[in-house]
Amino acid sequence: MEDTGGRRWLGWETALGGLLLLLGIVVLVGQVVEVELGEVGWPVFVIVPGLGLVGLGLATPGRLGEVLAMVGGVVTMAGLVLGVQNATDRFDTWAYAWALVTLVGAGVGRWLVGVVRGRGELAASGGWLIAGGLVVFVVFAVVFEVLVGIGGGGGALSGAAGRYILAALLIGAGLVLVGRRLLVARRP
Repeated sequence: MEDTGGRRWLGWETALGGLLLLLGIVVLVGQVVEVELGEVGWPVFVIVPGLGLVGLGLATPGRLGEVLAMVGGVVTMAGLVLGVQNATDRFDTWAYAWALVTLVGAGVGRWLVGVVRGRGELAASGGWLIAGGLVVFVVFAVVFEVLVGIGGGGGALSGAAGRYILAALLIGAGLVLVGRRLLVARRP
């Protein structure tokens, strides 16, 4: 047993110290380059606590650490998405960016815990969450940007023909699902 001179390193102290250090560096850089952090960099105030939760999760043993890292991944990803939306003034992308926050964010936290703790099954399930989240994000981005046109460009579903295309897509998807179910039920 290693003698630490009666002192024990607590995971939360390390995570909080790292968080304060990172926040101090961000504030210092903002002062040096004379950037009004509250105006352009406010998502940093979401990202930094998220990173702190990830760090705390990595430092905390057991299931609690896994949950903290996943929540930290979600909070950090929310801050990153908000940063991109703030820079591009495209907050309408929440229609599909939620997939990045909920699925990819949680997957990154889970993957990190698996890698740091040497638990391959945890890292693999985190990787699957990330991949699934990216697929959902891309599919919904295509639907909302190309078909619906939430960005203001008028999607393929805008106009008179668009109303019928949407109805046809919904009916077709419904027929595929119902037909598939009926075919499975008929098999001996």
